[in-house]
Amino acid sequence: MSSVRALREKERAARVAQARAFAEAVAQALGPLTAWVYGSVARGDFHFASDIDVLVVAPDLPPNPLRRLELLYRFATPGIEPKAYTSEEFRKLLAAGDPQLLAMLSFRVVLRDDLGLEPLLAQAEREGTA
Repeated sequence: MSSVRALREKERAARVAQARAFAEAVAQALGPLTAWVYGSVARGDFHFASDIDVLVVAPDLPPNPLRRLELLYRFATPGIEPKAYTSEEFRKLLAAGDPQLLAMLSFRVVLRDDLGLEPLLAQAEREGTA
């Protein structure tokens, strides 16, 4: 492996570790959840100024989008860009084959999956319903 590639892999691993620490902190506050890294870090085409996109799915999140983001940003370190759905919202979007959700998660890194959503997402992709 070239030294440039090795450095790139190391930087990606560090960003995923930062996202994992964020997911762990959120889970300490909210309980069971599923979280993924998506976007440029998941794809591997990030650059020095790229943020770390993290999708959190949890059963009980504030219904107001601004309150939801306030909650997540309490745990976010610089560079983390969180987005969140309730479990019910996520399942409805997945069942409907929501193109935005599916494109967003087409490249992903699982941070934790307490809710068992990763297999549902993978199954939907295999069946072409996603």
